[in-house]
Amino acid sequence: MTLGTTTPLRRTTKSSDDAPLIKHAISLLLPTAANMTVVPILSLLLSAILTRTDNPDAAIGGFSVALGISMFVGLPQLRIQQLTLVFFDNQESIKQLRKFVVFWVVLVTIIALIVVIPAATEFLLTTVFSITGDLKENAADALVWLIPLPGLLVLKMHYYGAVLRISRPRLAWYGTGAGGITVVVVAFGLFSTDLVQGASIAAIAMSAGTLAEASTLAILSINPIRKFTGVTNTNDISVKAMAWFFWPLLFAAMLPAGTQPILNAGMARSPEPEVSIAAVALSFYVFQLIAVATNGTQNTALALFASHYNPFRVRRFALSVGVITFAVVAIIAYIPPITDFVIGDIMGAEGRLKELSSIGFRLLSILPIALVMEQLYTAALMRTRNTRPIIYINTMRLITLAIWVVVTVNFTDLNGLWVGAGAWALTLFLEAVYAYIFGHKYLTRVITAEQ
Repeated sequence: MTLGTTTPLRRTTKSSDDAPLIKHAISLLLPTAANMTVVPILSLLLSAILTRTDNPDAAIGGFSVALGISMFVGLPQLRIQQLTLVFFDNQESIKQLRKFVVFWVVLVTIIALIVVIPAATEFLLTTVFSITGDLKENAADALVWLIPLPGLLVLKMHYYGAVLRISRPRLAWYGTGAGGITVVVVAFGLFSTDLVQGASIAAIAMSAGTLAEASTLAILSINPIRKFTGVTNTNDISVKAMAWFFWPLLFAAMLPAGTQPILNAGMARSPEPEVSIAAVALSFYVFQLIAVATNGTQNTALALFASHYNPFRVRRFALSVGVITFAVVAIIAYIPPITDFVIGDIMGAEGRLKELSSIGFRLLSILPIALVMEQLYTAALMRTRNTRPIIYINTMRLITLAIWVVVTVNFTDLNGLWVGAGAWALTLFLEAVYAYIFGHKYLTRVITAEQ
């Protein structure tokens, strides 16, 4: 059946019939959100360990620089899970999908190897990042230990998508748990010995943890994937079709990478630059932690679409996630004693930093509903394999960001907090509007897209 035909919206698979949508959706949402949040949490834990090394500033800074480079090399991992959820239909499509995934594993690993060539490392660390001394040495050492990380991240996200597609979210928890435990055990083990020093401790722990995570998912999912019969459809499942689907997603993933440099440049030219940059970073980090449930909405929606749930029921679930998250965020943002406790007591902010961080958090508090709606409509675009509009959505977001920064910096007296946090609030809200404009008509086509 082609995309343009119409059939009654219904649930047709056994997984959909076995459980109500709400229970199924929550079982998918929780491990998905946890998986997308575990890296920053583990990075904080590793930083806490590195603070106890001989040269903590160089160790933490070196690991941060090296991890940033490694994560950029592994950028395709941000979209591999969505690719898997869309193309994981039957055994034949799985074979083609794994060819495509292996290609990216090999490619990012080759790039990671190129990065550690002395000339390339020197260019990146000295010319691009302008770091020297112990900080540079720590970053260079960490890059070597992080060589396998980009490929492992791609592989890991493929298996996360696979276990969600076959409705085995428990396996995702096992993978996340195995990875987190391995990171902690390896980091503390290396710290208590003299085998390696500084940033290398965190780099080895991160690579080992990701290896354990990917391996756990791969081993536990072997039999369930073999038994997966899936659905038969007339969609193109060739590697070429996957490439045409994937490149707009990859391009769109790169566009937001320019957000932070643009904001930092704008805040640096505004009143109170230092405290504003710190306040925006702090408020955004707190917001991300509290609004963690919104992070998994897109992949949860894709998994539910693949299970033939009525897309409008999926929309109601996504909206409920946004409303509940907004309520929690609003309580923290607009009840001063609670705001003071979170920003001041827990995060340790004082004085002007605390004041600006609280304002920044209030600006961001409007976003939860917008975030889940943006993820829902982009998921509808992905499920119907119409990914090119996602480029337009992200390009419009970047243009909006640039206009906001130019106007606020050059034509107002707003301090850097309003430039930075205001940009996050405005651009993410409008991104949801853009996603609705481009994606709302595709929501009704989700069911027929795979038939």
